[in-house]
Amino acid sequence: MTERLDEHKIKYAVDTDKEAEDICRWAAARAGAPVVGTMTLMANEVYMITRLAKLRGIKLSESAVLGLLGSLGGAFVGQTLATLIPFAPVQIPVGMSVTYAVGKVANAWLEAGCPDDLSAFKSTYEEARVEGIKMLGELKNMACKDKPLGDESRRFEVDDDSPANKKVDDLLRKVKGVLKKD
Repeated sequence: MTERLDEHKIKYAVDTDKEAEDICRWAAARAGAPVVGTMTLMANEVYMITRLAKLRGIKLSESAVLGLLGSLGGAFVGQTLATLIPFAPVQIPVGMSVTYAVGKVANAWLEAGCPDDLSAFKSTYEEARVEGIKMLGELKNMACKDKPLGDESRRFEVDDDSPANKKVDDLLRKVKGVLKKD
């Protein structure tokens, strides 16, 4: 009986891992769609992380998701700034590879129990970003790239005073300011 339960647990874990990988690839493919802009890309990542959490049975508030993005610091900021460059050969690969890496980090973070310290996931991020670059051709051809993960017109606001959320809130204000100038 124990062997059968263990086999079921292994099968379930494999299915969860496959589904998580599919979500990361879908979001990365979506990040390469020609209609995706900076705010849409942020929404795409929020929905990706929310779906990954739901897959693992974890309920995260939007503030927690934005806090995670803020804690990723340079990766998230760099991607956001790259999407402001109106040059698709730069925008698309950066958006896709970084979205894939953010998804892989979010999944590992969720699997690890959502620890406060993200430094342990730095190598996960870098390895996934490089992997995302290698998969660009495959991701660009995915049919799901035209299907949003959620309501991309929605604007997210941070509603608590954690340092990570303040970083995201500041970034959102700066990005909105730049977009209003255009």
